[in-house]
Order: sequence, then structure tokens, then C-alpha cells
Amino acid sequence: MSSILKELNKIFPKERVKSQWIDLIAHSCDAGFYRLIPKAIVMPVNNDEIKRLFKLAQDYKIPVTFRTAGTSLSGQAITDGILVDLSQHWRRVKTEDNGEKIRVQPGVIGSWANQSLKKHGRKIGPDPSSIASAMMGGILANNASGMCCGVQHNSYHTLHSIRFMLPSGNEFDTEKKEDYDRFELEENILFKKLQEQRNNILQNNNLSKKIREKYRLKNTVGYALNAYLDYEQPLDILAHLLIGSEGTLAFISEAVLSTIPDYPFKATALLLFSDISDACKSIVPLKETN
Repeated sequence: MSSILKELNKIFPKERVKSQWIDLIAHSCDAGFYRLIPKAIVMPVNNDEIKRLFKLAQDYKIPVTFRTAGTSLSGQAITDGILVDLSQHWRRVKTEDNGEKIRVQPGVIGSWANQSLKKHGRKIGPDPSSIASAMMGGILANNASGMCCGVQHNSYHTLHSIRFMLPSGNEFDTEKKEDYDRFELEENILFKKLQEQRNNILQNNNLSKKIREKYRLKNTVGYALNAYLDYEQPLDILAHLLIGSEGTLAFISEAVLSTIPDYPFKATALLLFSDISDACKSIVPLKETN
């Protein structure tokens, strides 16, 4: 472990590497009830540091886990490898097109994004209950939705573009047309595999139908397989597989989301039913009034 720390100190200044026991214990849990003690915590500030960290992790065969607010309930933000804390940096946020879009880094708190959009009467689609604490890195990595946005306005469906780095150190941005050709050249094996998987799904009518049906409903379990049906370009498929991947495929450095109206008048109601059957029967007329 001492050799890994020496290598980490070559990448990061001393104040951005934590290895004392009190720090390791403090980062051994997220909002869930799982516990893993990391070997070290690092706080990168740019993509070059992330790239060098990926190389170190591969050389030492040690896992890397990215963490922002740590509000996840299922242990996504803990590791017994190297924990990468993005919460102290990566906080740039910018509204664009009169609030129709918003550009965010992973350390931006969800409510900060909404506050930036407030003057435009807009908000981000994802509406997790922890939005006052949850950060965009986790919101995207978990395909957050919440009780109000349903499926249509979740992280997956409101993603406009995304910038990310693969473990190879190669960076891509779906906002740049030239990156589509570069992806085929620099990540040819991955490019062809994504094409192959898409073709296999398209040729299997039963599987395609099943995927469509599963993702018509709220579904954040596993990778977003609907990306193979929704997109043709391998880079677009991979970009949308990142949403809900829980950080397992790449490092998300920036994303642009399409926003939705933030209606000035809202209401919450409590409806009481005598039994579950009556509650279910009420869904159809409630949907017809929308």
C-alpha cells in the first residue's frame, strides 16, 4: 500500500490525498448501510489527473470508484480501492439557450442547477428526493428520476450531450461531431462490439420488444439497454449506457441536459382509498385528466 500512496503523491499534491484512518473510516459509508474501507481518497481537479489515476489503477490492478455527495442508498459510492472524491471541485454550472439547456460538472448539487434555471422558469428533469444534497455526477450515474418526473424526464431522456473519459484515458464529447469518427479509430474494439450488440438486439424481435416494454416503465436496474434501440451511432449508445451505469464504465466530466418547465403553481394531494383495488381503478381517470 505504501507504494500506491507514493504513486498517488506523484499525481496529486499532499493535501488532496487522504490516507489517515479517520478519513478512511469517514468515507467508508454512503447513505446506505453498506461499508467498505477505501485504501486512499483522492480529490482530482482536472482530466489529466484522472487520466494518470486510471493508468496507476491499471498498473496496480486496484479499483477506482467515483463519488460526489454520497447520498446513494445502495453502496454505489463506497469502495475498498481508491475513492475519487469529486465533491470539492468540478462545480461549474452554466445555463444555455435561455435556460433550455444547462451545462454541469459532476460536483454541482441538483438544487444549485435548479436555482440557476429559476430565472428562466425552468428546471432539470430529474427530481430525486435528495436533490438538495445529491450532485449531478450521482444523479447521472444512477439515472435519477424521483417521484415527479416519471420516465419521460429522467436523466437518460433529458441528456443532450456528455463528455467522458474511458479507462484507456481517451476522452470523448458527443457535442463534437469529429469525436464520432475518432471514437471508431481510437476505441475500435469497443466501437465494433457496440455495433455487434445493437445488431443482435435488432435481429431478435422478442428481445427488442421486451426491452421496449421494460423501459417504458420506470427501470434503473442494470445498464440502459434501451440505448441500443434508441440510438444508431456507437458513441451515442455508449453515452447513454453511462446514464445509470453507477460509474462503472467511464468518468463523466461534464454533461448538458435539456430542461423542462418549472410551473409556478404546484399542489400535492393525499387520496385515501378503502382498498388496493379501488386505488388501482383510479389511475385511468386520473391519467385522463392530465
